[in-house]
Amino acid sequence: MNWDSGLNPAIAAACAAATDASRWETMLEALCERFGATAAAIHTPRGAPAGKPLFVDIGLPKHTVPDYIDYWSQRDPWFAGAATKEICVRTGECGIGRELCEWSELERMDYYHEFAAPTGVHGLLAMIVDDGSRPAQAPLTAIGLYRRPGLEEFSYQDKRAFEAVHKPLQLALHAHWSLVRSTPVEKATADAFDVVPKPLVVLAATGAILHANVAAAALLSRSDWIGIRNGKLARLGQLGPEAVEASLREVARGLIQTHVLWTPETARPSAPAIARLVPLDEGNACRLAWPHAVALLMVEEPPEREASDRRLEALAQQYRLTPSELQLVVQLSEGARPAQVAERCGISINTVRTHLRNIFDKTGVRRQSELIRLLGPLALSGR
Repeated sequence: MNWDSGLNPAIAAACAAATDASRWETMLEALCERFGATAAAIHTPRGAPAGKPLFVDIGLPKHTVPDYIDYWSQRDPWFAGAATKEICVRTGECGIGRELCEWSELERMDYYHEFAAPTGVHGLLAMIVDDGSRPAQAPLTAIGLYRRPGLEEFSYQDKRAFEAVHKPLQLALHAHWSLVRSTPVEKATADAFDVVPKPLVVLAATGAILHANVAAAALLSRSDWIGIRNGKLARLGQLGPEAVEASLREVARGLIQTHVLWTPETARPSAPAIARLVPLDEGNACRLAWPHAVALLMVEEPPEREASDRRLEALAQQYRLTPSELQLVVQLSEGARPAQVAERCGISINTVRTHLRNIFDKTGVRRQSELIRLLGPLALSGR
């Protein structure tokens, strides 16, 4: 399915809301604009960390969300319908009003006459979101878009489009609840990170994401260079879970890890990104803020069509190198040994040797040293 660019303003606001709660309202406004909603709300029904529930609404009377949480949430026919029909009960699941409760039935209820209609709530588009941690460390959060009486109800197409904001919202909520639980030192460190324009991610030994600054949250939401699963780092460019785990083990030994990243979907080489995993010493501010932190992930995204990018593409075209072969050439030119390349990329040494034989055949050389001299300096670590 093609990406819905109309969701971009909402996703950008969600990334910012991770560390600036005032931006939740901006996110709701952007969602209302995209889906033609007249009101919206995001709230945690119960169990918020540190006794600090999240609830923000726009387009509703001031008393609406508190009244709903205190009284009407236990009498909500849409909520009851979701539980009975098992719709919109798990993270990422969306529901529209008419599939949760038939309109003819809703009209007969006190909920509609005493709460929904007076507050201008008629059509409903809702989603449940968790914070992505396993086991869950924060409560489920509900987000709802509403249309006033007289407007068309939300469609199933709206429902499918709304599902696309789940992952960015999950990342934003993970950061939001982490900061709610954080210490003053952690908050100060997070604030310092957030002013850095480049993506920075604080990682535990398990790969769990302890903090992502604003730039990193935006990068994570796109999922092109970095992949996450259950709140953990699962992919760096073309490097899969096993290669990521191997790299984290090296970091735990105090070794800086540098990776040239290609997006997995890239059919032919284009500009790569550079990822660096840097060990964190005991006295580092990150360790004071997040005691389980062991590594700082820094990502340098490629600028548009630099000379080195054009050279890499020209080499790939001239010698008909595949993306995997070109990646091997780049890493060898940076001084990596074949065994290191195999570990970094999560492939066997035999696969590396096969790639190397193919490169030798295509370029006409017979030794690795001849290959490096032929292709010239390709090291990208300084970019």
